[in-house]
Amino acid sequence: MDGLRHTRLNKSLAKRGRITVPAPGSGGVGLSSSAAVEESGGRGDKPVTVARQTYGQVLAHVQATLGTLPGLVERLEVAARTVADQEQAAAEIAAVERSSRALVDAAEADRDAARAAARASAQAVEAAEAARAAAEEAAESALENEETADAARVEALAAQAAAEQVADQQRRRADDAEQTLEVVRGELERTGERAAAFAAELEQTRARAEDLRGELERAKQEVADLAAERARLVGELDAARAVLEEERAAVGQVRTELATVTAQLGAARESVEQVRGELEAARGVVEEERAAAGQVRTELATVTAQLEAARRQGDADREHAAERLADQRTRADEAAAAAERLRVELAELRRELAGAQTGERPGRTRAGAKEK
Repeated sequence: MDGLRHTRLNKSLAKRGRITVPAPGSGGVGLSSSAAVEESGGRGDKPVTVARQTYGQVLAHVQATLGTLPGLVERLEVAARTVADQEQAAAEIAAVERSSRALVDAAEADRDAARAAARASAQAVEAAEAARAAAEEAAESALENEETADAARVEALAAQAAAEQVADQQRRRADDAEQTLEVVRGELERTGERAAAFAAELEQTRARAEDLRGELERAKQEVADLAAERARLVGELDAARAVLEEERAAVGQVRTELATVTAQLGAARESVEQVRGELEAARGVVEEERAAAGQVRTELATVTAQLEAARRQGDADREHAAERLADQRTRADEAAAAAERLRVELAELRRELAGAQTGERPGRTRAGAKEK
């Protein structure tokens, strides 16, 4: 349609914006803006050189990517083994539990000591109360000796104050021990929560390790698929290059034959005036054949560009690879058929020229006889 073949490859390239579909009746087809700049800038004169450079760059990039994969895979496997090591995780949890248990034991020991001190202080208070009562009884019974009673009362009050001070100190120590016990209990609860969170995180890490193992297997499979796809594309490219070389050889032979025919036409033009019309017709045929050869070269360049685009877009156009190869083979067959037609037409042109030269020689012979 207007110079653009209706194939799946052209349809896919038009969807991605690589070629522009002409309007009905315009009679032309063009590349998209970016593709046109690329084609006009670097591929108009040397498409094979550009294709080889691009192939080398893409091959180097693929090799670099494949080179980095083993290191990443090794690091991923080491991390997965470390995460999945249940013995290390159990040892870490056991160490946390042991440290928490040691804190709890120390807090309980402090609590027991505080309780013992509180009991001792209570006994001291009771003894002080008993002493005070005895002192009061002694004071009541010894009212007559006021000085002795006053002294005993002062001593009893001092003993009571000392006992109360000791009891207050023991109470403060007991309170401090209770607060320490509460802090240790809170720390133990937080440690238990952290241990539970760590266990949950460990389970999540194990699940993530399993996922990473699956991703690793998928990555390995994808690398293998990419390597196989690359090998297949390289084979297709080599086959297309072989076809291209054959077509170039055929075109070179056609050019040589066209040059020979042109020389013969020049010689015939100088010697045979009566066949000038036939020579003009032959020149027109030669120009048409040259145009056909140019069209063949254009189609070959288009095939090369399409092969390069197909190689760069290998992942996206994988489903079209078989059809693209069929299209390329069809075009190669058409080019071979065109070259064969050129050979046949050149052979006919040679026969016509040979006949024209044969007709010229008897005419010259008769002219010489008349002059004699």
